[in-house]
Amino acid sequence: MPKLPKYVEIENYFKAKIESGELQADQPLPPESEICAKFSTSHMTVSRAMNELAVHGYTKRIKGKGTFADHRFQTKIKKNSVRTESITDMIRNAGLKPSAELIKYGIIKGKEAPEIASVLHVAEDDFLHYFIRTRYGSGSLICISYSYISQNILPTMDIKRLEGSLNQYIEELGIERSYGYMELGACLPSPEQAKLIGSNHVPLLRQTIMWNVNDEPFELTMHYFVGDKFTITQDKIMSQPGPSAVHDHVSEPLVK
Repeated sequence: MPKLPKYVEIENYFKAKIESGELQADQPLPPESEICAKFSTSHMTVSRAMNELAVHGYTKRIKGKGTFADHRFQTKIKKNSVRTESITDMIRNAGLKPSAELIKYGIIKGKEAPEIASVLHVAEDDFLHYFIRTRYGSGSLICISYSYISQNILPTMDIKRLEGSLNQYIEELGIERSYGYMELGACLPSPEQAKLIGSNHVPLLRQTIMWNVNDEPFELTMHYFVGDKFTITQDKIMSQPGPSAVHDHVSEPLVK
């Protein structure tokens, strides 16, 4: 029997505790740092497991307090097809002309990016599309995007379409994202990013987005927004009892 991805192992561990009643409704789960240590894994993997538990109704997250056991899993959770506003949309809605440049494209095996493969439920010898793009608003660099897409769900890709809207391309292929999650964090540019930005000191906002198609992990994208070129606001549209769809917007002033 093939070894389960680490996030599935964590998910199953807490499912068993909640289903058995060992973790009662509204009882807190351990902090993610403790779970990372217990399972010898990364924050990204634990976050992926926590998201899956929440989506399937086993937990609920309360901002500023943590993750708590829930019993919504006893009622089937409906996963709706959702669409978020793409970066192309965000740039256009800010009154700028969107464009993209493909910096790198390749197909890699899961064993070449084991952490990503674990998150996307890709075996060592399965393949991932991997590409880097720069995104512009009226010629000014807005962000650098790194994307991994499971070839199990998208066997072939028209590389030319990567210099446009990925969201639009995916929709035209008839692939409907069912649910996902987003994380935000700040960082300074890597040497590679500094060359593209032209500075080592401009802060970046890293937006990590994970998408599923039905119950299968499909896409992991990390956007690194140039810190002095944007603001982001977030609106959550709740679809009860299912997960929320999250919409991100670039607001003025986009370019200084």
